[in-house]
Amino acid sequence: MAVFRTFQTNFTAGELDPLMRARTESTAFRNGAQRLRNVAMLATGGVARRWGTKFTGSVLPGRSRLLKWEFSAAERYVVAFSAGTATFYDIQGVQIAQLTGCPWTADTIFALRMDQLADAMIVCHPTMATQVIRRTGLTTFSRSAFAFSSLSNGVRVYQPYYKFADDATTLTPSGATGSITLTASSAVFVSGHVGTRFRWHGTEILITAVSSSTVATGTVQGELIGRYDIDPFKTTEGSNVVEVIDVAHGINNGSVLTIKGANATGGIAAASLNGNRTITVIDANTYSFVAGANATSSATGGGTNVTFSPSNIASRTWDEQSISAVRGYPGCVCFHEGRLWLGGSPSQPDAIWASKTNQFFDFDVGDGLDTDAIWVTVGSSDVSTVQHLVSNRALQIFTATAEFAIPFLGARPVTPSTVRIQRQGTFGSALIQPLAFDGGTIFVQAGGRAVREMTYNDTQGGYDTTDLTMIAGHIPSNPVDLAYTYGSMTRNEQYAFLVNGDGSVGVFLSARAEKIAGWTLWTTPGLGSDAFESICSVGGEVFASVRRGTERWLEVFEPEWFWTLDGAQLLTAGSATTSWTLPAHYRSRTAKICTQAGAYLGEFAVPAGGGITLPSAQTSILVGWDFPVTVETMPPDVQLPNGSLYGSNRRIGRIQAIINETTDVQVRGAHLILQGFVRPPYSDPARSMDGGLWRFDEDASYAGFRMDQMPVTPVATYSPVTGVREFYALGYARQPHITVTQGEPYPMRLLGLIAEVAF
Repeated sequence: MAVFRTFQTNFTAGELDPLMRARTESTAFRNGAQRLRNVAMLATGGVARRWGTKFTGSVLPGRSRLLKWEFSAAERYVVAFSAGTATFYDIQGVQIAQLTGCPWTADTIFALRMDQLADAMIVCHPTMATQVIRRTGLTTFSRSAFAFSSLSNGVRVYQPYYKFADDATTLTPSGATGSITLTASSAVFVSGHVGTRFRWHGTEILITAVSSSTVATGTVQGELIGRYDIDPFKTTEGSNVVEVIDVAHGINNGSVLTIKGANATGGIAAASLNGNRTITVIDANTYSFVAGANATSSATGGGTNVTFSPSNIASRTWDEQSISAVRGYPGCVCFHEGRLWLGGSPSQPDAIWASKTNQFFDFDVGDGLDTDAIWVTVGSSDVSTVQHLVSNRALQIFTATAEFAIPFLGARPVTPSTVRIQRQGTFGSALIQPLAFDGGTIFVQAGGRAVREMTYNDTQGGYDTTDLTMIAGHIPSNPVDLAYTYGSMTRNEQYAFLVNGDGSVGVFLSARAEKIAGWTLWTTPGLGSDAFESICSVGGEVFASVRRGTERWLEVFEPEWFWTLDGAQLLTAGSATTSWTLPAHYRSRTAKICTQAGAYLGEFAVPAGGGITLPSAQTSILVGWDFPVTVETMPPDVQLPNGSLYGSNRRIGRIQAIINETTDVQVRGAHLILQGFVRPPYSDPARSMDGGLWRFDEDASYAGFRMDQMPVTPVATYSPVTGVREFYALGYARQPHITVTQGEPYPMRLLGLIAEVAF
């Protein structure tokens, strides 16, 4: 029989996809595990029992999506979006405000897109009028529909416009001012257009009634004037025929126009150009009329302010507001480079609009000056819906079928003249909001089966799109939410949280400089009834919306070393007592109880009245629910001269566990005996210390122990162990592995495993 030693020094590859079981040659196989459940990967390589969660005392209105609101380092909030409500909590999880009557529903809360800057949050959904939530005081908030900037008299609204009808469709106004009739050459109007705005040659008309699909009534905002571009006339020497450039005019042959404001051109006096003129259509962009005199030279002119009267003149130069109940609303939003960006409405799925610089509600494209608003389309080979906009190094655009970016221009800002969109990937994005994380942007791929990361490649001058779940493809399971934290007061690890539809959470540790990237999976007690539903991080605190029975609780992951339970609360008494009455939310359920000193007191069936009796008097107790911790290694392998041992019968004999600050751990079902609290599994009134807890004497090995024969002494303080503990295992297997679990809710850090394998 031969023996070889394996040393798993780290778990930095995380939990591996079952399809990785044969990849013994890979680094991931050596540094990964079959299962890493309810443990947090550490940047130093080991794993630790994950933080428990603290019940803040706030019960959420229902199924909720959590978002952060950071006004300043001192003023941070958690916002819970539920059906018809937005509820605000302070950093301790105490409710401070609530908005009701909101237009989102239980079915749309996870499809909402938000971005927040200072005291304003913009909330988007393609079927809902865009909303603005404002922070009006330290604990007060308001909500209103998004309103574009406008002139004080309402004559002009600075919003995006677009012609949705076929380009050949004309619109004929019956007059130039006041209430007029608009007649379209094909079906244009629907009843929902009432209250929206159309433009005819740039002048707005507020629709007040719709008579049919081709006829509507509207109020002119000012005066309708047909405007030409600068110098629209062209004369020919010796001829009185004047050509007029009027792009996409749509004016019928024989129409009579009243021309005004023209300057003398080609020797024809202004009086011979202005006035009523009958036109002859040449093509879609040109027509002519007969002037009152012949030209003395061939010239181009007319001036800068040539107009014509609109009454009963059909024209193709018209459009309507892009964003409305008829055309839908933007599906995503982002603040970037001093502009507010909107994108992806149902009627313009590949459109992106940006406000004027530092004027977040003004979307007037004006003359295309550097500070004017921007309107662009993604312009890909397919019309792909813009799902998300993310402000990172560049403005990143995620559509249903691909990834794009508006390049970062260094010291130069994005302007109407410099904006350009470049394709970066072809994977497409799900509806879950992407997040800037660890120098890149992580997003859930369309279909929800992979999590990808976009990172900038300086060599290529573009973005790489990497699959973060390539070796952990089983982690995403109908994901619904994505969040991250950059560390806390106690640890510096940065984690991304992928909330799955089944209530589990995939937790991704990324440390790019150390080339660490791996996943673990977290669950909360009673998965299937109790479940994580949403997560957000605010100021280093990680909050969760958790389904507990029929309620939803606002909980926060608690990094305190003794906080080893979920949904837990720390209860205190004036003096030490064995009689406790637990809060209503723990009643008629089974709960576990620990002391603040770190001792586990046991599991208790809490009656409807809440009264329980502890085995020893305590002044404070932690009550909540335990969660199962599992670390399961990959099968050890060794390459011999005649080939691999993989699949051969092998036996793992001696196992050494390298632990840190650990009080309870089991390996393959057997306890490692640690200096600290242990509950004896026997009933001996003479030695039970009234059900109290005991400490085993320090020893290097207790393999094959019998707990009723161990030397014990009572203890009342927490005493974790750091070092190497070993034990022996029996039995051959073709796929042997080491399983590390916990029997009781104590702190645990596992830094590595050494195993002797016999074959």
